[in-house]
This record gives sequence, C-alpha cells and structure tokens, in this order.
Amino acid sequence: MAVAGATVALVVLTRDHGAARHSAAPASSAATPPTRPTCRGAACEGLSPMVTKCGAQPETLVRRRMSTGAWMEVRYNRWCAASWARTWGARVGDRIEMSADGAGSPVRRAKIKDDVDTDSFVYTPMTATLPGAVVTACFLPAASDTKECFDSRVAQ
Repeated sequence: MAVAGATVALVVLTRDHGAARHSAAPASSAATPPTRPTCRGAACEGLSPMVTKCGAQPETLVRRRMSTGAWMEVRYNRWCAASWARTWGARVGDRIEMSADGAGSPVRRAKIKDDVDTDSFVYTPMTATLPGAVVTACFLPAASDTKECFDSRVAQ
C-alpha cells in the first residue's frame, strides 16, 4: 500500500511539474519591451509614465530617503528613452522636480496635493533622456525652505 501511495505521489508531482513548465510565461526578449509604450524620446516629453506605459518595468537609477522620511526615486525606461522622478511617503504641500542635462531640458514638477497623494506614488511628467545623461532630482518639503537634490546617470 505504501508503494502504491508513493507511486501516485510521484506521478502527481511529475504531472504538476510538467504542467507548470508548459504554462509558464515565456521569458521576454531583450529586443522587445514587456508592454508596448505609446511614445519614445521627444514624443514622451511632458507625458505621464503610467498613461504611456513607460512605467512598465523601468530601471530605478537612484532611490533616496529625504530628511522628512519621504522616499524619492529617479526612474528610466530604455524603451521610451525617458526619465521621471517619483515620491511616496510625502506630506501635503511637498514638491518634487527633475531635469536631465542638456541644453533646454525642461524641469518637470509634481506636488503632493491631498491625502490621497500622501498614500500614493506621485510622479513628475517624463523628459527625454539619452544614455549617459545626468538626471537631477530635487525634493522640496512644504515645511521648510530647503531643497534636497541628487544626481544619477543613465547607463550607457
């Protein structure tokens, strides 16, 4: 009886393992993005990373904890060739901004407007960013006149 039970268990494990192997999603190709973004480079300028699908599997260039306890990141999506900043754990009235090096690069800004924002990620609009570019992000807490800034570089 014990042998029959062990045989059934072995058959079930083998069958389940094979099913899992065949039902797993194929690995994504390095040549194609996980989801098709709706913009690239200059076409992403000033747009939302979430609406354009650039927020799907971005690279986090840098993550910092601010003096108020809020967190801030600079993110980059190579398929979109664009960067943005985001914050969470911030307070109403706090602001973030970011820009990429280069002549005429706009400063992108976002503000924590209400209690919903304090419980969410708040993003700046995107700016076109080439590999090697330096992206500067700043946190401006509502409760002080200080400005906490840091730089990160997009990988070549």
